[in-house]
Amino acid sequence: MKGCVLFQFIYPGNIRVLPGEAMFDFNGERFCISVNSHLNSVNTLSVNDKIIRVPHEHPPSYKYVFEAPRNAADNQICNYVETKDGFLDVSLMMDTDGNGHTQLSSSSIVTHVRIAVEANQLSTDIELKAINALNHFIRVYRYSTLDTSIKEVSFMTGFKPFIYAGFKPYTDEHLEKGIDQRILELFDDWVPDATRFTSLQPRNLLDEELEGFDRKECTGHIAHYLTSGDFPAWRITLVRAYEMAFEQQNYSAAVLESFIALELALFNMLNVLRANDTQIKKYNKVVQVIDKALPKLFGGEVSMLIGKLNEFRLIRNNVVHNGYVPTEDECLKCLAIADEAFKFIDKKI
Repeated sequence: MKGCVLFQFIYPGNIRVLPGEAMFDFNGERFCISVNSHLNSVNTLSVNDKIIRVPHEHPPSYKYVFEAPRNAADNQICNYVETKDGFLDVSLMMDTDGNGHTQLSSSSIVTHVRIAVEANQLSTDIELKAINALNHFIRVYRYSTLDTSIKEVSFMTGFKPFIYAGFKPYTDEHLEKGIDQRILELFDDWVPDATRFTSLQPRNLLDEELEGFDRKECTGHIAHYLTSGDFPAWRITLVRAYEMAFEQQNYSAAVLESFIALELALFNMLNVLRANDTQIKKYNKVVQVIDKALPKLFGGEVSMLIGKLNEFRLIRNNVVHNGYVPTEDECLKCLAIADEAFKFIDKKI
């Protein structure tokens, strides 16, 4: 049955536009978007305090609360600043019952964004289309405002949007009207069904779900990097590239980011070697560094690595010059080559 699906996103950020709504086309669908006024929210961390299940006033429903009681007379410290736009920037620390239960709270601004689209029913596929439409809006917003604090959903860290959604079927009268008119009529007339409530927070993974992960081994690596100072900036860039690949599935960006870091690392290595009296000419292109400088400096030691670096370079060039989108396997291969090259460079400088 054809109808209209409405998604309400509680976005944890201050989207700085005037309240209103607009129709737009995206990926073959017609969407209506509305940005409402902002609200204060409270982020709470309760230390040494259990979350317990308690009865609900409408059985068989139930709800969760903190175990420690909350009383206004409890020992507390509060910091707040009243901002020019009327919001309160509040930080609160409260000992809730004198038994080691401490609650830390801070305020933040959330923006309610509603997106409506036609569909036959509410489904995961339709929710994904709405999320992509939200991201499209955010990309336009970021470009227009240069407000980079607002992130696309897949690029966000910390809190991510909450969603509640609902479906309302069209009547015959609705179907006689144009698409914009019927979407707008339902958009203004109803609210999402709060019984369908989800979050875009990623679930917590088990150690076993991280490929090749060993907690004891990784703890040793962390201790080495911290105590030895052996942690050049290239490693940080490589981790960002892994984030782009694994969390955002943005394989093109991951390839480009890791290759830029690799170029910087290679040229830096040559500069360090020259400063230590190694005779090596200056090169302007990374392909010259790979094909000429590396063999001259290290001979057969780097023959296999040079082949891999050129394979990486060709994929990168295809992305830059031809708009090629690498596959996941190609991206992971490039990241592995970059990691191997970084480790080699670390040994030589």
